[in-house]
Amino acid sequence: MSEEAKLTSPNTTPSPFKNLTGAAIAATLATALYAFTNMVANKLATAPLQTTNTLANRLSTLVRTILLALGTGITMIFAVIALGLVLLTIKQVFTAIFSKPDLSE
Repeated sequence: MSEEAKLTSPNTTPSPFKNLTGAAIAATLATALYAFTNMVANKLATAPLQTTNTLANRLSTLVRTILLALGTGITMIFAVIALGLVLLTIKQVFTAIFSKPDLSE
């Protein structure tokens, strides 16, 4: 067998346990990133700018906005991944419960 063939796996769905493990990891990361983003937002809101230069004010506002947007975006990505994995697990469980047994064998 070639090395490339060993790396690709057949079309199998992951088990619900693996799905829930991934969801727990993603939810933990989303929660930690939410706390971090919230802390950064509070620090930035309470720390006024010490300059009167217009260009420096605009650049600092841009940097603050980018920091908060990245933190919020990454948090939401991990939250959606966790939610999707939980929904996939629910779908797999319902499919396993309500699927008709194959009588052709």
